Amino acid sequence: MINVIKRTAQNAGRTALHFLMGCVLVAGLATTASAQERTAISGTTVSLAPLKGFVPSSKFAGLEHAEAKASVLVVELPAEAHPQLSALFANLETAKTNFAKQNITIDDAEDIETAAGKGRILTGQQALGAATFDKWIVLLKGAKTVMITVQAPEDSDLDSDDIVAMLKSVSLGAEPTLDQKLAALPFRVRATEPFRVVDTFGGLGVLMTSGPLNVDPKGSQPMLIVSYQTGGQVAAGQLAAVGEKLLSTTRGFEKAEITKRDKIAFAGSSDGSLLSGTTVGDSGRKRFAQYMGVGADGRFVRMIVSADEATFPNLEPAIKAIADSIAFAQ
Repeated sequence: MINVIKRTAQNAGRTALHFLMGCVLVAGLATTASAQERTAISGTTVSLAPLKGFVPSSKFAGLEHAEAKASVLVVELPAEAHPQLSALFANLETAKTNFAKQNITIDDAEDIETAAGKGRILTGQQALGAATFDKWIVLLKGAKTVMITVQAPEDSDLDSDDIVAMLKSVSLGAEPTLDQKLAALPFRVRATEPFRVVDTFGGLGVLMTSGPLNVDPKGSQPMLIVSYQTGGQVAAGQLAAVGEKLLSTTRGFEKAEITKRDKIAFAGSSDGSLLSGTTVGDSGRKRFAQYMGVGADGRFVRMIVSADEATFPNLEPAIKAIADSIAFAQ
């Protein structure tokens, strides 16, 4: 499924989508069936009537019940992503094959009528460590392609009918402004010239570039992405190793040569990690830098920037200023 999303959402940036869909939410859901008043999901087009106990999350675009490890995650992708995703959701066997690559077992698929129109819902389970979670994943079409994932520990008192009823309450409005989307991110970041913000992704990441193009499939312009990891926890001492692994699985950086490893202050932590070096892309050899920092809850924020070798030195003051502006949202 990740590869399908990347191919059909190039206008949002291939690497940005890789970061976004690589973030696997580890959360649960346990609550009563009664619904609250309609709640707008900040930074998205989505509104819904949540089950009792859910509140807006400061960690991702959606809702959570911290005590019960409960979550409703909203991911919005470009409208161009919908046709191929719709084909994936419509075919149960195809869905089973693709989601199995993410260790998700899909059991069933059905159409539902929502306040936003017709949707398609997949149900299944995912094993995460010693725990197993029930999952409901719904696909909707509006100004954006919308995927909403609800997760619940399999031993919770959750009633599937209640979850489906909550998802049927979803309505889709106008796309929020860029400022509203930036404010909804689980971290704060400030662009510094010559970098400018192109867009945010699913309430989890932001893409910046320098140059006239917003759509840059050949990677000819400098690129800077900041993303928030919603799944798993990383100890500060593991950052460098985790960073190297992430880098090796990121499009365009699979064969990156790391020439320097530093411990730095980043995102409010004195134990941040900075990896720097070179990589070869469609437009030639580039320099890159990857920053990572851990928050109080063990989750982390990652910033990666790349530019032509000749251009990179002139961008370093702006890169440092952007890195210094990053902090976890309170």
